[in-house]
Amino acid sequence: MHARVVARRFIAGLGASLQAKVDDFLRDAPLDEAKGKALAGWLHDNFRFDVSRTPRGGKAYKEALDALHWYLANGRPLESYRPNIEDKWGDLRRHLDEVVRLFTDEGGRSVPKELRLGGNTYVNEVGFDEAKLAEYAKGLEQVFDEVKGWRRKALAGGLTVVLASPKSFAGTAGGKYQSSADRMLVRATPNVLKRTRGSYGAFDYIIIHELGHRYEHKLRPKLDFDKSEWHSTAYSRKEGEAFAELFAMTNFGLPVPGKEDVLAKFEDYMATGKVPEAEFRELPEHLRKLLGR
Repeated sequence: MHARVVARRFIAGLGASLQAKVDDFLRDAPLDEAKGKALAGWLHDNFRFDVSRTPRGGKAYKEALDALHWYLANGRPLESYRPNIEDKWGDLRRHLDEVVRLFTDEGGRSVPKELRLGGNTYVNEVGFDEAKLAEYAKGLEQVFDEVKGWRRKALAGGLTVVLASPKSFAGTAGGKYQSSADRMLVRATPNVLKRTRGSYGAFDYIIIHELGHRYEHKLRPKLDFDKSEWHSTAYSRKEGEAFAELFAMTNFGLPVPGKEDVLAKFEDYMATGKVPEAEFRELPEHLRKLLGR
């Protein structure tokens, strides 16, 4: 009984804070854009509406929270969006207890910010509870365990893996490596870990491909893998993708008809550091002599 009373007090507290902040904001005429941005930040920090998995019964509230946040953060001039803001706030104001219960920690659902596992850090950007976050992290650890041989250098120092919503991706991509922040984004949608495995374009292939980008960024292989002689798949012809494609193809031992020599040459160079003969033939004669070729 005591726990239930405390929970209700928390809900009333956060709901009352939201109501007070919005009511104060709406009193201004015209609406204060700086205050709107501050309110948008507070809303984002305290309510989990930017999630890929909507709580049962929360679809309409999630849409209203998302829309209200967008108007506050991006609507310019803000005063022209007053009718939209008042409309969405009206949808939420009548159901504050339920909104708080479904979309906040004070509603009784523990949502960890991150989890460290196997030397890697998993950032919970989608609002998974502890069990779901652990499920995804363990599933991804299994994928990283598939990394073979010299490729494991790409895991050095540990990874920062962000479990992100579909909004963070273009199209249907399952993952992407952000070199500027040295972190890997994984599309954390329902059942993503249950997709077909071990084939070209499968979920684990995509993750290993993105890990190839980290290897290339961190370890800087000396050869120019954008040259046509390193093309394997059709996607490898896109600038900056040839190395990652070879990294993943050879990791899984996937065949590329007519490109067996490219795969073998890549694996030999990366495993031994010995520059392929084709690269030497491209050098001027005096440099080949210096290198003993």
